[in-house]
Amino acid sequence: MGVHYFRAAIVRSSFVLIGLLSSVWASADVWYSSPSVLPKRYAHLSLGSQPLDQSWYLHDEAGNQYVAEVDAIHHLGLMLQFPRENGAIEYGFEGGAHVGYNSDRRLFIRLGSESSVVDIDSSLWTGDFSVGTFVSVKPQPWLRFFYAVGPSLYWGKINSDDNEQSDDGFVIDTRSNNDDIGLNIYQRAGVEFTFPNGFSLGASVRHVNATLDFGLNGRVDINEPHYSVLLGSQF
Repeated sequence: MGVHYFRAAIVRSSFVLIGLLSSVWASADVWYSSPSVLPKRYAHLSLGSQPLDQSWYLHDEAGNQYVAEVDAIHHLGLMLQFPRENGAIEYGFEGGAHVGYNSDRRLFIRLGSESSVVDIDSSLWTGDFSVGTFVSVKPQPWLRFFYAVGPSLYWGKINSDDNEQSDDGFVIDTRSNNDDIGLNIYQRAGVEFTFPNGFSLGASVRHVNATLDFGLNGRVDINEPHYSVLLGSQF
């Protein structure tokens, strides 16, 4: 009698398990066959340059001032846009990051009554992390204009390796690494042309009014527009 009882219990348990698996399988079929409710999102890989065209100042041990020209910073960035819904007019959130670099051996010229020059081997790194909102307009399915604005946390680091002596014997010691960080507002505008496979090609201009103060290693104002070529995709 005990054997028959256990057999009946096993049979009942088997039917219950089969019923549960059938319910889960049916739910999975409905889940995987239903269309996605998420709108298409946009990814932009940017490659560009930011002209600075400004002077960079250093001081030697005697307090003399030297000046050199900083030409440009080269940037690589990734920005993502998350629209609330897809359509001719879209709006939503944008976020991403950029990294910039400039390396050169600069000729510093002494300011004052007597001329003097010194070479400094240095590199400048910049970066920023941005989160904002965007709005876009698509007059055609393959053509899209967008504008974004929001806060940007920016950072800069300068590396100088030389301990050079100028023509008149004064020493400029720049063997140091200095960092600076700040917060400001960024703006970004662009246009992209989308191909049938979902990839896009475009251009953008971006602006962040940033000032990097490296103490004795100088100060750089990064407030010029940043122009980029965009390689885009939808996901």
